[in-house]
Amino acid sequence: MKPCRLLSVSFAFASLIVAAPKLRLATSTVGPISIAPGSNGAAQTVEAFNAGDGALSLSLTSSVTWLGTSVGAPRACSSQAGTCIPLQFALNTSGLSAGAQTAIVTASDPNAVDAPQTITVTVQMGSGIPNSVDVYVAPGSTRDTRFATNGSLNSQASTQDGARWLSLALDGTGSFRFPVPYRIRVAPPGDMPEGTYNGAVTISGSSFAADNKTVPVTMRLTTLPIIQASPERLPVRVAQGAPPVSSLLGLTNLGQGDLTVQSVSTSGGPWLTASNSIIGVLVTVDPGTMAPGTYSGSVAIASNAVNGTVTVPVDFAVIAQSGPAIRYQGAVNNGDFVPGEPVARGDVVALLGEQFAFSSSGGHAPPLDTQLGTTTVLVNARAAPLYYALYQQIAFQMPVDAPLGTALVQVQRDGITSNTISVDVVDRAPRIGLLNIGSFGTIVNARDNSLPLPSSYQIPGFATHPAAAGDVLTIYAIGLGSTDPTVASGAPSPVPAATLTSTPVINIGGSIGGAAVTPFFAGLSPTYAGLYQLNLTIPDNVPRGIVNLSIAWSDAVSNSVQIAIQ
Repeated sequence: MKPCRLLSVSFAFASLIVAAPKLRLATSTVGPISIAPGSNGAAQTVEAFNAGDGALSLSLTSSVTWLGTSVGAPRACSSQAGTCIPLQFALNTSGLSAGAQTAIVTASDPNAVDAPQTITVTVQMGSGIPNSVDVYVAPGSTRDTRFATNGSLNSQASTQDGARWLSLALDGTGSFRFPVPYRIRVAPPGDMPEGTYNGAVTISGSSFAADNKTVPVTMRLTTLPIIQASPERLPVRVAQGAPPVSSLLGLTNLGQGDLTVQSVSTSGGPWLTASNSIIGVLVTVDPGTMAPGTYSGSVAIASNAVNGTVTVPVDFAVIAQSGPAIRYQGAVNNGDFVPGEPVARGDVVALLGEQFAFSSSGGHAPPLDTQLGTTTVLVNARAAPLYYALYQQIAFQMPVDAPLGTALVQVQRDGITSNTISVDVVDRAPRIGLLNIGSFGTIVNARDNSLPLPSSYQIPGFATHPAAAGDVLTIYAIGLGSTDPTVASGAPSPVPAATLTSTPVINIGGSIGGAAVTPFFAGLSPTYAGLYQLNLTIPDNVPRGIVNLSIAWSDAVSNSVQIAIQ
């Protein structure tokens, strides 16, 4: 599910730190491992280690019967210095059919911080190299078909027309990788005429015999739209009796011209619905009273694209109700939602997981409550201010007086306490909000309250057009640091507004050839909690077109967003 963004509000928009173990994994993915059909795969090991106090007491569960698990005795790590616990996986794959198969292993310790965590194990029964490749592509662009092998390959690419539009390349750089990723790339030059072209990639030198083969490649060169849905397969997991949950399928035009969606339909049952929107296809699943189990459906997207209707399978898992569960690294800033990044004191934090609330609870204008419905978020054992509480996501404010360093976060719902996760807290972690359209930021032009996007981008309720030199922009952001005066957790910013104690520079157009602008206001957005705004005038020397914009201090730089300037 694509995370919800709080920043729509800006438009209309004692301690738990105890001696506890902290689970860490050397990797969260294994494979894909190529295995000959009818054979068992070689045993695999993932190392776990303790980044906290005390001792880990791990247990493993597998989502499939063909993968057996065991926890070995602590020993010296092979992935790093120190002591590790080997998590051992037996691949009993002899009965599996040809193709890719995936298992999820859950590593648990009820007394550990950042547990449980999951490990995805993928096996490829038979060769993972495609038997053939058939792709649509626009002149001057590229299309890649990716796969992985157990080792390095030799290859020779040839085309019937003699042109050099086909290649096989290592997908990335570096050594000592397992598995080894490759890509078959078609890259027609911009002046190549439309039509169908044929070639082949001959692969040899693999220790896995099934990999050594010739792959015919068909390139369909077109100037028409080419539709691609992302993700190509949608897994959804919801508890029985939970409210409907929505996920977004992004649509990309890999070709030329304008892509137009003509219809969206679903199959699989009344639990699955979908509708087209300006930002993609919104897919909704409703578990209602469905029994726990796995259900299959699909979403068909018809368009004017040359590749016709795109069908996205939907894998719907209904599980029994239990306590709230926070995803590992599930406390993320509410600007760009990148896992593992630190958050700031007073930051707006999105908490990701499941079974947080069985009825949606929206907050109200500050001061913020510390409980919505029956849901509470605890930061270092203290209740934090809440913006909203949904089934899969909560937005809360990191307390402005939270100690720097590691904070421990839990959710309580109906008297049940979740697992505990950790997040790093720093003085400043600047992030500009993102609109759900490309990489454009949450920025408003004061001239007419428009969004500075290309005029072809339409958002209901808002004017959209590029900004111009002399226009005054308001940038909405989070995590910008301390203010004068300090504003209490959950409280609204006062009027006159609380201003930043350290003023940043706004970089428009990049460090080379761009413009550096000092905002004439930088502080908390009046009447809101945790939301900052920066006001600036666009200078004459600003680059034109779709350009990048970021906020910078000497010790911190925000994410980069886009803005259209004419």
